Amino acid sequence: MKFLLFIAAFFSVSVSNGQLSQNTWLLGGSGSFYSYNEHYTHPSIDVTGKYTSIDLSGTVGYFFAEKLGCGLRPFLTSYKGESSGGGINNNIKFAIGPFARYYFLKPDKQFNLLADVSYQFGVNANNNPPKDRGKFNQFFLMGGSEVFFNSSVGLEILLGYSHKLHTANDPSGTFRSSKNGFQMSIGFHFHLEKE
Repeated sequence: MKFLLFIAAFFSVSVSNGQLSQNTWLLGGSGSFYSYNEHYTHPSIDVTGKYTSIDLSGTVGYFFAEKLGCGLRPFLTSYKGESSGGGINNNIKFAIGPFARYYFLKPDKQFNLLADVSYQFGVNANNNPPKDRGKFNQFFLMGGSEVFFNSSVGLEILLGYSHKLHTANDPSGTFRSSKNGFQMSIGFHFHLEKE
C-alpha cells in the first residue's frame, strides 16, 4: 500500500502531456476484472454458469501515425466459477494477438479519450479432470480515458465489450464455450519517444 501511495505522489508532482506523436513506442500493461454468464454445449450436456476472472494483459506497440498506435498484446487469464450443474471450474488461458488504439483529443492534452480494439488467439488449459486442452480466441472493443502523469506515463481506465470463444478436446467429444460480457480494465502505459 505504501508503494502505491509513493507512486501516486511521484507522478502527481510532474503532471504534463503524453507522447502520442508518430514514432513513439507504447509499453505497458493492464489488469481487468471480468464477470460474465456462460452458456456451453457438449454432446451430452447444455449448462449455464456464472463466473469471474482476473485478466493480465501486456502492450507492446508503436505509433505509426499521430494518435494511432498498433502492436501486439499478450494475454493471460485465470477464472473460477460454478455452473448450474453444481460443478466448479478452474481454467488458465494464454493468448497473443494484434491491437490498435486511437486517441481522440490533441496529443498535448493531459487527459485524452481513446478507443482500443484487439483480437487474441491461444491455448485453453483446463485444470479440472480430464485436464484437456484446446483453442482460445477473444475479441475486445474498449473505450475510455488516459490521464498522463508526465510526458511518458499514463493511467488508463477502459470499459467495453468482450467476446471469448474456447474449445477443448476431451474423450467424450469437443467442448465449446462462448462468453460475452462487460469488462473494465485499469492499466499503466509508458509512451517512449524514439530517439
